Amino acid sequence: MQDPKMHVHKLKEEAIEYMHDTDLLAKVFLYSLKDEALKWYYQLPKNSIDRFEDLIHIFLHTYGYNIAEEVYLKYLCKIK
Repeated sequence: MQDPKMHVHKLKEEAIEYMHDTDLLAKVFLYSLKDEALKWYYQLPKNSIDRFEDLIHIFLHTYGYNIAEEVYLKYLCKIK
């Protein structure tokens, strides 16, 4: 999986007109997943997530190791 934050951001951008319908967003989110992330989704316990926001939170927590972080020269200069 690429950067999960970017995945969620892109999904929300593409579904902006449906942001009021969180049930629909959850379904759209499902269809945006593939490979390992789709397998992860289907392994979630049935009825374990009530809200779209919770689904996104768990998704970002699960795939957080892939979140791209900007590195600044100022930070690199402090490393010894």
